[in-house]
Amino acid sequence: MSDGPKIEFLDTTWRAPAGGKTTGSKGRLNIPAGKSSRGGGGGSVAATKAKLQRITNRVPEVMVKVSGRQRGGGHTAAHLEYIGRHGKLEVETSDGEKLESVKDLRELAQDWAEDEAATTKRREPLTSISMVLSMPPGTDPDTVYQAARAFARTELERFPYAMALHTDADHPHVHLTVAARGEGGERFNPRKDDLAGWRESFARELRARGIEAEATPRRARGVIQKMERTPIRKIRDRAEAGTAELPRVLQSSRAEAAAMAQEKPAKARPWEVSAIVRQSEVRASYEKAASELDASADPADRKLAEQTRAFVASMPDPMTRDRDQARQMAEATRNVRDSERDREGKPVTRAEPVPPTRSERQRPTQQPQPERTPDKQREIPKTPTRPDRTR
Repeated sequence: MSDGPKIEFLDTTWRAPAGGKTTGSKGRLNIPAGKSSRGGGGGSVAATKAKLQRITNRVPEVMVKVSGRQRGGGHTAAHLEYIGRHGKLEVETSDGEKLESVKDLRELAQDWAEDEAATTKRREPLTSISMVLSMPPGTDPDTVYQAARAFARTELERFPYAMALHTDADHPHVHLTVAARGEGGERFNPRKDDLAGWRESFARELRARGIEAEATPRRARGVIQKMERTPIRKIRDRAEAGTAELPRVLQSSRAEAAAMAQEKPAKARPWEVSAIVRQSEVRASYEKAASELDASADPADRKLAEQTRAFVASMPDPMTRDRDQARQMAEATRNVRDSERDREGKPVTRAEPVPPTRSERQRPTQQPQPERTPDKQREIPKTPTRPDRTR
């Protein structure tokens, strides 16, 4: 008789990728004993199944990010005034004090700046680091704030901080500003590993307060494309409106996409191959877990197996942003060319078919189509049927 599904190997799939230098003992997480700081289900089969249930149910993913760094008392004061909406919102400190006046916020910034100045000779040393903790629209703001407060008390207990809840955007979020210098002169220096652990911690605090939340790395959900960074998105919006120059990173990306669009046949870049291989490994891991769950005598396990397979089937194609943009460029060029030929009354050549998506390849095989003839021998009506645009 089976001892139950053995799916603890999923912890490896869910583990956030390591990156950057470690921070040693300074500025590290303060994770409670027995809780992982880098993802996973917590070690037990029950915890792993619970996490798999949340992931395949697509519960909201938390966001924890470093939003900026402030140098000097004036810069820090300006940021604290911003999160307090210049005295309109209450700002809570790590001591539990509630600050409402601009004067109090400036005094707090000056205290942090003096603490930093006492330990460094730099002209404008790093005084504070700002973070944002948020959840998707519809999440109860007060619960988000309570979870963020509990998170800060657990993870940042060695560092002074100030926090405020913002509800003026569609998603509730908490601005958390941390002094760069903590107890005993410890330096607050968050790295990629820390952020992964903080996401897990924030998600736990939300679940403890009745809000379903998860913190899985992008690749564990089969997602290839990174989210566009907020500063880049804002500059891009201004560039498209004609009020700013396109960022260099986007200029480079568009140039790469244009080169891809001209290639016949298309040549896969090394990072594209890596993305495909990585997603294949993630898919295989979930398929293996589904097989283990299928063999269980528990109907709930078998239902989770079915849900897991559906989750895998719904994963997006492993397409990078550059490749997606190249496909759009190529399609736009074909459409313009066909429109011009149509206006001139010339035969419109049929565009090369767009490669099918993974979900399309998984559909039942259709009846075989007639063998394709060369483009120069083929004519179609003046109003061409354009290929479906896939993403």
